[in-house]
Amino acid sequence: MNLRRIIYFSILLVLIIFSMLFLLRQFLVFLAYTITIVYTIWGIYHLILFFYGLGEPFEPKNKSSLPKISVIIPSRNEPILGRTIETIVQHVDYPLNKKEIVVVTEDPLSERIAFWYQQSYPNVVKLLMRKEFFPTKPSALNDAFHFTTGDIVGIVDVEDILERDAFKKISSAMEGHGFDIVQALLRISNENDSWITKIFAMEYAGWFRIMLNGRSKLGLYTPLGGTGNYFRRNLIGYVGAWNPINLTEDAEITVRFVLAQRKVVVINVRQWEEAPVTFKAWLKQRTRWFRGWLQTLWSYSGLIFKPWAVRRIGFFTLFSTIVMLIAPLLVVFNWVAYSLTIFWLLEAYDILHTRLMSGTFPSFAFFPLLFNFLYYLIWLYGAKLEKIGKKNYLYLPHMIFYMNFMMPLASLRALYQEIFKPISWEKTEHPGRGVRWVVTEKNK
Repeated sequence: MNLRRIIYFSILLVLIIFSMLFLLRQFLVFLAYTITIVYTIWGIYHLILFFYGLGEPFEPKNKSSLPKISVIIPSRNEPILGRTIETIVQHVDYPLNKKEIVVVTEDPLSERIAFWYQQSYPNVVKLLMRKEFFPTKPSALNDAFHFTTGDIVGIVDVEDILERDAFKKISSAMEGHGFDIVQALLRISNENDSWITKIFAMEYAGWFRIMLNGRSKLGLYTPLGGTGNYFRRNLIGYVGAWNPINLTEDAEITVRFVLAQRKVVVINVRQWEEAPVTFKAWLKQRTRWFRGWLQTLWSYSGLIFKPWAVRRIGFFTLFSTIVMLIAPLLVVFNWVAYSLTIFWLLEAYDILHTRLMSGTFPSFAFFPLLFNFLYYLIWLYGAKLEKIGKKNYLYLPHMIFYMNFMMPLASLRALYQEIFKPISWEKTEHPGRGVRWVVTEKNK
């Protein structure tokens, strides 16, 4: 429990209650114009990303010297670990002596699986067995990094399936084109397991194929995914490795890459992973993500606004970083915006005979809310570009529920945990259902 954050939260809550009791009209005016300004800026910015992101992701074509690539697989009670190792060893098209897999785990099941593969491929697979002392993914990554020997180091989650040419494209982007950090396009392999996985797959397609692609093309803050990211080996030590107590180590380390003036490039290669199938599993995962973004915002807000930092990274990169990290707060702010808009409409049509919103809520404040439909448009376009399903527009009611009820609930849960709860890792379960062997399908 963080006493300072509780104090700040209590002060903010008292100010809001005081404003609603004694300065209600002024408070509503402030909210109305804040909503209008924030949503308008947000909408214009995401429209720009949308149009840039529609272009093809960067396609590495230069030949490289095929450097050694080490991948870290964090595993915890994962029976499908063997499939992932087998895929990298047998199906990813790259010289076997240039591959290295470091499995880091804390449980006997993963240990037994990794040990068997270590005996089968003694020069390729390494096992690091940790004591369950600080069970977070970034902590495991830090420990495993010291066992890697490759020129390029990547992260592969245990449920992932890599495309056959993934390593060749990664090495080409880094050795042939000189990039320091590359991010693969993450795709969902079990999209048909439930309606949640279907929307999740569309969300991922919109996020990686369009939004991150647009950020990458514009040279803005491009947060890494939790998997499918690859770095030059020396860069990890240069920025101080992963933060062991941050729940989104990918977004947090990207802030340090930005401050180090290193650019993340999204490349045209896909890495398939599983989405949570049930609402409970989804809520835990999304809460962890949102809390990690809030952790990063809290940690770096005092640094990235300093004049030297703004000069170093540029105003637009700073802006793109803040927009990303405050997303959990904006998701909750949607409820405020919708509530004010509905109240204003009820008064305007004389359904409610109060005059609380009269003169406080300008009619043009209604239109910025339409920018929320950008989310659905991005998801639909992303699904189209990634060839996910047909007639995806039929899922629009599900998207609205997903965005306006599930997302705010996860955000509020993350906010509560960040203020009142100690750091804990809510693991996402991966049942292994619906995984497509895309690397073998591609060769048929």
